[in-house]
Formats: sequence, C-alpha cells, structure tokens
Amino acid sequence: MALRAPLKLALAVSLPFLAASACDDEPVPLSSPVEWHEVTTPLGVLDVAVVPPVAPGTSDHPVLLALPWGPGAADLTDSFVRSYWATAPAAAGYYVVAPAVYGPSLKDDADDLLPALFDWVESTLGADTETVALVGASNGGRGAFFAALSEPDRFDAMLVLPGLYEGEAADLAPLVGLPIRMIVGEFDTAWVDATRTTQEALESVGIVPTVDIAAAQGHVMNLLEEGLVGWIDEAIGR
Repeated sequence: MALRAPLKLALAVSLPFLAASACDDEPVPLSSPVEWHEVTTPLGVLDVAVVPPVAPGTSDHPVLLALPWGPGAADLTDSFVRSYWATAPAAAGYYVVAPAVYGPSLKDDADDLLPALFDWVESTLGADTETVALVGASNGGRGAFFAALSEPDRFDAMLVLPGLYEGEAADLAPLVGLPIRMIVGEFDTAWVDATRTTQEALESVGIVPTVDIAAAQGHVMNLLEEGLVGWIDEAIGR
C-alpha cells in the first residue's frame, strides 16, 4: 500500500493516466476539488484523496470508498478519481474517500487499516459512515473483496470495474445480502475469465452479482460517472 514505505509492484497491466477519456492526449482537469490528507493508521501514514460533496454540512453524506488501480501510488489514485468519481458523486452528495493503497495488500492489512480510516472519516469529515459504497478497479477491484470481507457489515454496495476474488469460495459467505456489480471490458479477456470465475464463486454461496461485459472496452473502460453513481444510489436505497 502507499503508506510511507517502498511501493509494492502492481500485478495488473500498466494503466494510462486517464481512463474515462482514453482518446485524449492530456489529462482532463478535475471539475470538483480533490483534497489530500495524511491519515495515521497502525501501519503508518496513509495518503488519502477526498472529493467532498457539493454542499457539505447540509445533511448526512454517505461515503464512497474508492480503491485505486495500480500499485497504490498517489498519482494513480488521483487518476482513478479523475476517471470515474470526480463530479457525479459530489453532485449526488457523497464524500469520495480514496486511499492510496495497493489493493491486494488489504488481504493482510484491512483489519488494521479500515477501522483507522473510518474513524478518521467520521471524526474529520463528519460523513455518514453508516452508509458506505465500496468501489475499486483492477488491483483495487481485487482489494475490494478483501476490504468487504474484513468488515462485511460496513458496506452497503460494492462495484468493481474490473475486480476478482482470489480466495476460497466458501469464505465469501459473509457477503450474502450485499449488492455486488462487476463490470469488465469485452477485450480484457483474462479479466473476463476472472470475472466469470468470481461470479461462480459468489453464486456458490448464494450471492447473485450483476455482471456486465462492456462492449468494445479493454482493461481501462470509458464509463459514465452518472451511470455508476445511479447504480450505487439504487443499491443502497437512496
């Protein structure tokens, strides 16, 4: 994870800086402000990107916990926020919280990292930590399963684009009742196979995820923020 320690290498393929504008030569500036914070955890200091809601303080605001692609570096965390979570979640009233964390490391680190992160979110941001959506892509999509299993009662919806689960299928049982959506690009063949395997593992314990194969898309998909947030709203009952 991107604590103040040497970075671990990513297992996913290299990602361009901006996913949602794959045809652009330069990154698109954020429409919503991104605030960077340092959060102290039992594992060290964690860099966390936050996109606040458009009108903070007006009501309880749910949290969208976004786990980035790549090795957990700050620049890739920023690019993940830029790609999918820069504007629509803020307009819908969410706090986007994106820790610069290497997703697969959550297999070992989630039990220490997540409580500290959510304590900080509640005490510093004043967000509604009783209503949390979990999202991740690539390595973040792998880490999303470890995060959800660490605190299965914490999350109200999970969306991976793409993601996969690498453990024993029976261990997924605590996630029964959690709305899960998996999106993977048509041309991302290895991840399509992994998505299908994960779907079968979920179904074996009674979880029926929504699985979408995005036509003419690769590993980094061009997806509309509004559609992703719309699904999350519906899944958590907003």
